[in-house]
Amino acid sequence: MKKLALFVILAAFAVSCGNNKSGKKGGNEPVRAEMSGTFKGTLPAADCSGIEYLLNLEPQGTYKLKTTYIDGEGDGIDIVFTSEGRVVRVSKEDGEYLRLLPPPGNDTIYFKTITEERLRLVSHLSNEPGALAPELYEIEKQK
Repeated sequence: MKKLALFVILAAFAVSCGNNKSGKKGGNEPVRAEMSGTFKGTLPAADCSGIEYLLNLEPQGTYKLKTTYIDGEGDGIDIVFTSEGRVVRVSKEDGEYLRLLPPPGNDTIYFKTITEERLRLVSHLSNEPGALAPELYEIEKQK
């Protein structure tokens, strides 16, 4: 009987922790068509001259990201990383975020939507970087 009660409690917990697909605040939603396109910007870095982000958002809910660590190896040699995967929109009380979901083994990347033309790299949902100059962490939609 105790095993059955434990099973029922765990099943109820699992259902309550499932994804919110209702579109309410906090749920994952597809990226709006207006947001598709290419975003670019060079953000500050501690160990190199900067990190150039080139983010391509596709209307079908996927992304391709190229990050270039400018002079990352020294002597003018850049370090380049690429990733691709799914992207979802997350609505929170303080705004909308894009959540880049790469293949397993890679870190999730978050951008806060400032406008349809500007995205700000954040370390996690609602965690703004550079309190004194957050605009330094923004990438801009290319025309």
